[in-house]
Amino acid sequence: MDEQTESIGRIEVAPDVLVMIAYFAAQRVDGIAKMAAVPADAARLFRRHSRYDGVVLDFADDKVRFDIYVIMAPEVNIMEASQALQTAVVEAIDTMVGLPVEAVNIHVEDVIYVQETAG
Repeated sequence: MDEQTESIGRIEVAPDVLVMIAYFAAQRVDGIAKMAAVPADAARLFRRHSRYDGVVLDFADDKVRFDIYVIMAPEVNIMEASQALQTAVVEAIDTMVGLPVEAVNIHVEDVIYVQETAG
């Protein structure tokens, strides 16, 4: 028996939901110490302020693009962690919303080094 999907209405996903999905996907990637604040020059380009630091969404012409700002842990390979982050965000958006992601740009803002106290 053929199963056919019939549209009985419209589904809309708020941009903040896409940002939240990307934020939590980033939090689960090994090597990401924490999310960085979005630089002021990038933040001023966007009217909507998100409550999830480190993620900027550009959704225009049915294309989804993310800029993600992170602070890395010192023991990881930055390139590998960044690629894992890109993959995690694309898979999370595809799985939860079904939207294709055109780009996930990773901005490594810093690496956290813990200073040992002399004792």
